[in-house]
Amino acid sequence: MPGNPHDPLWYPDSGASHHLTAQSNNLSTKTPYTGSEKVFIGNGSRLPIHSIGTATYTDLSTHNTFSLTNLLHVPSISKNLLSVSRFSRDNCVFF
Repeated sequence: MPGNPHDPLWYPDSGASHHLTAQSNNLSTKTPYTGSEKVFIGNGSRLPIHSIGTATYTDLSTHNTFSLTNLLHVPSISKNLLSVSRFSRDNCVFF
């Protein structure tokens, strides 16, 4: 949100259907979103999706690379959310 410092951490969310980020630079690849769907959050608000993309992250201690697919760029979200189910499925891991 404007005026708020960006929190660079990712927060696992077992209720999230997609990964969400406010920062477009978190996406390695991105495509503008032209649909009409919005992200519903816990307080009932609907937030617009600006783009959809992917990202990869490498764990520096193990050198394992993890993928975030269908990552939604939602500029008005306050935290980066990691969908536990999507991350687990896409990377063949469990929490």
